[in-house]
Amino acid sequence: MYNIDETDRRLIKLLEQDAWQTSDTLAKSLGVSPATVRRRRQQLLRNGVLRATAVHIDQDDRQIKAIIALNISYESIDNVMQTLAAQPETMWIASTTGRFDVFALVQFNSTEELSQYLRGRLTRIEGVKNSETFVCLYVEKGKQLVTVF
Repeated sequence: MYNIDETDRRLIKLLEQDAWQTSDTLAKSLGVSPATVRRRRQQLLRNGVLRATAVHIDQDDRQIKAIIALNISYESIDNVMQTLAAQPETMWIASTTGRFDVFALVQFNSTEELSQYLRGRLTRIEGVKNSETFVCLYVEKGKQLVTVF
């Protein structure tokens, strides 16, 4: 297992804020050299601590966007998240605190497809106790989402 030190933690925080920052900019914020930033970022990626993922949320061919909030049995959270993440409709997924265990952003071509998904595939995933769906009427920000995990 890769040991993360304070500089790695600070680098990860900076990348979470803006994954497109240059090594020079990151180096200035961290008080290290740009070469150190590049080396550490590569180590974090190689060791699976960071994973860069680009997600294009506003696809012309999928007009219906929805956020699904899910309550999941505790022992099934990892499995449910992996199952949902593997589905092409899922654009983003996160485990959360609060009233729901997981939130997922999904996209469909029509409300009929969304309805079929909710009544069919989603209900068949073992561990899903219940869900609440929020259809997005308009997306002001986040049409393209780039994030580092």
